[in-house]
Amino acid sequence: MRAKPRWLLHTLAALGLLVVVAGGVLLMTGTSPDDLVELVSEGSVVQLRDELRPARPDQPRVLVIALDGVGDGEFREAIRSGRMPNTAALLGGETGEDSYAHAYAPRGALSILPSTTYAAWTAVFTGQPVGRSGVSGNEWFDRETVTFVAPAPVSITEHRDAVRVYSDALMDRWIAVPTLFELADVRSYVTLAAQHRGADILVQPNFGLLGELVSAVAAGVGSDNEVDQESYGALDAAAAENTLAVIEDYGLADLQVIYFPGVDLYTHVAEPAIPEQLDYLADVLDPAIGALLEAYRARGALDSTFVVFVSDHGHTPTLDEERNALGTGDDGEIPDALRAAGFRPRPLELESGEEDFQAAVAYQGAFAYLYLADRSTCVEEGTRCDWRRPPRMDEDVLPVVRALERAHRDGTAAPKLRGTLDLIFARDARGIEEAEPFRIWNGERLVSVADYLAANPRPDLLDLEARLKDLAVGPYGHRAGDVMVLSRYRDVDPIEERFYFSKLYRSWHGSPSAQDSEILWVVARAGADGREMGERIRGVVGGAPSQLDITPVVLELLGRTDER
Repeated sequence: MRAKPRWLLHTLAALGLLVVVAGGVLLMTGTSPDDLVELVSEGSVVQLRDELRPARPDQPRVLVIALDGVGDGEFREAIRSGRMPNTAALLGGETGEDSYAHAYAPRGALSILPSTTYAAWTAVFTGQPVGRSGVSGNEWFDRETVTFVAPAPVSITEHRDAVRVYSDALMDRWIAVPTLFELADVRSYVTLAAQHRGADILVQPNFGLLGELVSAVAAGVGSDNEVDQESYGALDAAAAENTLAVIEDYGLADLQVIYFPGVDLYTHVAEPAIPEQLDYLADVLDPAIGALLEAYRARGALDSTFVVFVSDHGHTPTLDEERNALGTGDDGEIPDALRAAGFRPRPLELESGEEDFQAAVAYQGAFAYLYLADRSTCVEEGTRCDWRRPPRMDEDVLPVVRALERAHRDGTAAPKLRGTLDLIFARDARGIEEAEPFRIWNGERLVSVADYLAANPRPDLLDLEARLKDLAVGPYGHRAGDVMVLSRYRDVDPIEERFYFSKLYRSWHGSPSAQDSEILWVVARAGADGREMGERIRGVVGGAPSQLDITPVVLELLGRTDER
């Protein structure tokens, strides 16, 4: 597989867009996509640097295996039950609460908030929280440029940004901090990960297959799409095969990242979600991992390679019922609550063509972000708001908070929201300036998160205060909105009483609850002592590790801590 230089990206972009649009049409009409997939049946390899950095043959290597949507508990169960024999052989037997014979695997490692794909993987591959990284979720609204960005569409169904992640380096423009690959400055290959700026080689997905799956997933399970593990598994199997081809053509990298997105896409729509995810780990991912490990072993490099397993979030099962899905675009949802507060909401479209909106929403599964304008700058319809200015607390922010509270209490203006909201957050907005922390509405006023939790203990919302601060405070904290809503989506609640902001799915995530938040976080090396490895890594991260610690740990393993 030969690498394609960057000048081909424009051609790939056009091809990718064509395929995604066509994939959506085929799904809507029920036509088989086989002919379409055959047109672009292979992923492509792009050389991101004019010259590859020289490899370091006498230095340790790192292989990062990124499993989207795989919770810590699911991974441990797959290992314990013998369903991932290739992975289990690398780890060895369990030797303690947080260790295997050849691996350190701490329990309780947490995702950032929201526990959603793009925000979380950006945290993994930069080591920076949302308020500083600039990537606040699967979709967001940027006040400074008045742009809606949707690399993983939730409130909308258009897929252009999903393809531009690979074909047009979309995330390069939105990630505001250095990536792991820029910090490490070693020969780096990346397969499918959106956060690849600074790497030497990028393996892109099969645009035909990606278009088909993104179209299906964005539509949700209410569209009668057939759920087939084989289709999703093909995306991940191709990722492994193409990575092996790159290794064959270019040799081993110092830092290799392979990202498996298919397992997350499948878990969203599979029934039952968690048992089907375990099947996927056994049938698709463990064979792929085994092939990767064998490639390193065959080259005499496995014993000197640290293998890092990490995920972005877990999954909490839900019902694919209209009552539970609060972001279908139907009447009675958040846009109607905004209208009740006197706002003109932005249409749920990637590029709406309308510029006179006074509010925008972005959905993250369990969270919804609401962005509000200072309405004094755009009172009349047809007038564009000055989005660089913050909304006013009394005139703009609090009317929305109260409208949401009424909708939750008795369904006023937005009947689908009745009894579905857990917490309403708001803050003293600063427009595009460094944002303030969110506070919680207690029914009478906004209070600090610490004060609210002291009066209303919520042990189910893991490390809520610190994770909210990481989300909201920083130069890009404004991308999490001015008002934020957390739906009732606790893993301790009956499945009938779990609600989420998106179209219909069979599992979701994004919440601060354990099932969504406790992530896969393992460092392994063939023949190493897992307990000694734990001591080494705790020396880097201190206490309980989180997603934000993957980048510093990888830098330490590579001997590049001076670069951070």
